[in-house]
Amino acid sequence: MIDIEPISPTAHQILIYGEISADDISQLVAFAKQQNEAQRGGNVLFDLVSLASFSWTAMLGELAQVPALLQWVYRLDRIAVISDEEWIRSAARLESALLPGVTYAVYDADEAERARAWVLEESAHPFTGAMTERDAGPGVAVFELAGRLDRHETERVLARVHEKLADPDCARLMVVVRKWHGFDADTAFSSAVWQGKLGLIDQIERYALVGGPAWMRQMAAGFGALVKPEVRTFDLADEEAALDWLREGLSSKAVA
Repeated sequence: MIDIEPISPTAHQILIYGEISADDISQLVAFAKQQNEAQRGGNVLFDLVSLASFSWTAMLGELAQVPALLQWVYRLDRIAVISDEEWIRSAARLESALLPGVTYAVYDADEAERARAWVLEESAHPFTGAMTERDAGPGVAVFELAGRLDRHETERVLARVHEKLADPDCARLMVVVRKWHGFDADTAFSSAVWQGKLGLIDQIERYALVGGPAWMRQMAAGFGALVKPEVRTFDLADEEAALDWLREGLSSKAVA
């Protein structure tokens, strides 16, 4: 089934759920042609969280309509895709990479509110807010990640970390990875990101990584053996133990 509804004067939500039939595909094509005839662009949120299955016969039967669909896609300003299936998210990112001039912001199901804010233009960037700051008292900077990191969000957070650690009394950092949905490839090519991470080596005394996939913690532990800061990794359940470790000696240091 496909439901298409406006969610703002310039945005539509396309809810795709259950089993997709030939009639559903025809409905989407008809909507795209209507938008093309009216020369409308705008933003679209594709919600595929409840998609159960689709008919390859239905998809193949509408191949002749691909030009009309592409014409509509190229008119759009912001495109968000939400799915709880990894293969759908990967396919959407691949399609985005293969279509020049078109970028999909792809979200997991638990990022639906962030996707909607992007499409409604309530946020300037698609993954703003994936990483947030938390007050843990003096001497310790704490940041939490729940979502996907793109270049803008990574650069924004690194700049904020440097601001926190510019305080001579704050040289201990904890990053809590509550939900990890990967990162955009261009993040790895950002000079600001590399310079920001390397600059932290001289600012941090202790660094705790809490949660996250096993490979991330293994990498942090291995890197910690090569640099000046003390690095430890913890399971999410041991978050308080991580804070206790970071706070060790802070009171006596303040007195001194």
